[in-house]
Amino acid sequence: MTKTCWRRGRYGLLAVVLTQLALATEVDAQAIPEHDIGVRVDFGWRPASRTFAGTKVFPAFSEQGNFHTDYEISGGGILDGGLSILLWRNLAVALDVVSYRSVNRAQITSEIPHPFFFDLPRSASGEAAGLERKELGLHIRAQWVSELTDWLIVSVSSGPSLINAKQDLISAVEHTEVGFPFDEIEFDNHIVTTQSSTIFGWNAGVDMDAFVLDRMPGLKRFDALDRIGLGVLLRYVRGAVDFNADDTPVQVDLGGLQVTTGLRLRF
Repeated sequence: MTKTCWRRGRYGLLAVVLTQLALATEVDAQAIPEHDIGVRVDFGWRPASRTFAGTKVFPAFSEQGNFHTDYEISGGGILDGGLSILLWRNLAVALDVVSYRSVNRAQITSEIPHPFFFDLPRSASGEAAGLERKELGLHIRAQWVSELTDWLIVSVSSGPSLINAKQDLISAVEHTEVGFPFDEIEFDNHIVTTQSSTIFGWNAGVDMDAFVLDRMPGLKRFDALDRIGLGVLLRYVRGAVDFNADDTPVQVDLGGLQVTTGLRLRF
């Protein structure tokens, strides 16, 4: 990017920010929410995959053998619920509890020393299936809530997260000798250990809620329906934890992008 383009981009961004600040002053009174308490019950998905890897070294035939495991944590289902309370004008605080689970595979590559000859390792590869990842997150969010109309509410939020993660890891592998002259091995089995840890992380999100049920034909006479709506939440959670698979450290990223939708209540 040239300096000229960079300057134009800066000035354009500055113009947008100043325009938004000017508009915010005019619509501020209209955007203040009329309800103090909000409740969410959501179901959703974490679409992005995460990968991590670990290598374990062990003695074998008077040398050092090893196996390397590549893990891929695919998308999984999310159950999400939360409560928000308006503190002052547009500022609210929210507390969410989020459960995530997925079942994944891992690729294993081994190098086992030869039983008779030094520096002549044999290689084998295999796959481990049914590895479970669970995350239970407690998210505290400072929330800026704007009631754009009497039926559409948009909020942005950020805050700390407390995440408990459980992960199945490969702690050992087993191989079968093909036979004389013992220059080949076959991957036979693997041993799984489950690690658990709790860490602090961070979250940020955008929530869009629509309260339109009382506007539908045949439902207009039910006044209570203006408190019931549907919403979509986009949240990004970031965290990392160091697990220990049979004395071998493995660093694992937690969280990621979460997309949920569900019921909204306001009081």
